[in-house]
Amino acid sequence: MDWKQKAVELKFTQGKSWTETSREIHEAYFQGEDYTKVHEKVRGYLRSHVKYNKENSREEVVGIIGDTHFPFCHPNYIYFLEDTFRKNKVTKIVHIGDLCDNHAISRWQKEADSYGANQEYELALKDVRLYTKVFPKLTLLLGNHCKIPERQAATLGMPSQFLKSTKELWDLPKGWEVTEQLILNNVIYEHGINAMGVNGAINKAVVSMSSCVIGHSHSFGGCQYRSNYKDLIFGLNVGCGIDVKAYAFRYGKYNKHRETLGCGIVYNSSNAIFVPMGDKFFRSKLRI
Repeated sequence: MDWKQKAVELKFTQGKSWTETSREIHEAYFQGEDYTKVHEKVRGYLRSHVKYNKENSREEVVGIIGDTHFPFCHPNYIYFLEDTFRKNKVTKIVHIGDLCDNHAISRWQKEADSYGANQEYELALKDVRLYTKVFPKLTLLLGNHCKIPERQAATLGMPSQFLKSTKELWDLPKGWEVTEQLILNNVIYEHGINAMGVNGAINKAVVSMSSCVIGHSHSFGGCQYRSNYKDLIFGLNVGCGIDVKAYAFRYGKYNKHRETLGCGIVYNSSNAIFVPMGDKFFRSKLRI
């Protein structure tokens, strides 16, 4: 198999990122040569390939749900999402992670008035079922709060085989795919655990050499762009959908930056926006 065939397999069959594909090709076929030149050679060839053109002819408008942290989600967030996705004619939906908070079983100090673990689970499950009814098909990315049960089990020396999967735990329908990373139409979607701060998304995009979408940093929502003579990429942080008054977020009461509620829309690999949750969805105008 020559390098061109291998590159096609890595990118279009295995779903590797541009960077991963170029690195593997460089190591396997072009050791000793300048990596940047190899990357441009691989990227140029794949962009002219029929599979690339076919893949990118199916571009979708992607709506991204921010961190929800059930059962501590803003009660109007779901109406905001429905309204925003409808206006932007969204064809695919991604949940950026931290579906549920798992406050009661985390390793952090619990609030004195917090729910017990079973009660929090039942309330969160009720929220999950509401969202799966409204959004029956989406891709859920695993966030750090999603992995609390696994981490706590590991602390006790309990292997993950003894735990329920995320789909089993939250009774997710067949239309919900669960993964840690999604690469769709040359855009990387991740929770953003290692991409903190106001510039976290664009820093992740620059390092990945690809447009990126993240959540995780509740205080920041926005889209930044970077370009060179041949490419334009973005870093999009979709904010969050949490209830800032919930006890689970008291730890951030005196933070310099307060939470930014909103969601994201990706039109293609070089065009995306952050949509803030406007005042018509504030508590004073609660519709439940």
